[in-house]
Amino acid sequence: GAALATAISPVVGIMICCIHFFSKKSTIRFQWAVPSIKKLVESCQLGVSAFVGEISSGVTTIVFNMLILGLAGNVGVAAYGVVANTSLVAVSVFNGVSQGSQPLISDYYGKGESKSVKKLLSFGVMTSGILAVMIILVVYLFAEQIVAIFNSEQDVALASYGITGIRLYFLGFFFAGINIVGTGFLSAVESAKMAFVASVMRGFVAIILCAVVMAKLFGMTGVWLAFPAAELITMLVTCVALGQAVKGMQNKI
Repeated sequence: GAALATAISPVVGIMICCIHFFSKKSTIRFQWAVPSIKKLVESCQLGVSAFVGEISSGVTTIVFNMLILGLAGNVGVAAYGVVANTSLVAVSVFNGVSQGSQPLISDYYGKGESKSVKKLLSFGVMTSGILAVMIILVVYLFAEQIVAIFNSEQDVALASYGITGIRLYFLGFFFAGINIVGTGFLSAVESAKMAFVASVMRGFVAIILCAVVMAKLFGMTGVWLAFPAAELITMLVTCVALGQAVKGMQNKI
């Protein structure tokens, strides 16, 4: 059932999008055309960062599972499963902010309205910050109840790992929200290279490096704090990229 739900959910998303595309309100009309490799490559460049973000979760899960298995065994892996599944909900919230702002940013960018583009970036960052604080507070206050949902057998060790882990791990979402919104902004203003760099840093380089190093230094605590550390490092890269994108956008417009 879980596997089928995972496979069916993208189909549902496509069908929802088709409601708009095939309605009278849509200004886009599908027509048969000869495939263009050049246009396909150009289109893919702006979507690579999102692609990296999607596949990185699988890589991160494998790395974390291997590290935790050596530190805390199966119980620790189960605790990470609780944290990882809960974090997917938080990630989807920030993805919603990013994907919701992208069409507006692209529209104003295409019109050459740089002030409106920068204003939307500010709104997006502020929104992600507010949401991050709310999510962190909820998780911190209700950590026991959240872990209990996944711990029907009331395993004491699982509860201990899970409660500590979820509180430490979710601190990273203050930085992750900015990274997700920032990467979406970079893609919307045609900064494909920097969006790709930020996505690779967040999804592979920083998180794997931090997880391996911090696990050896601090054990399970280091594993939980690897996510906040990686997101902080990525945020610094993202902020530099955003500054360059805004400056380049002004010069171009």
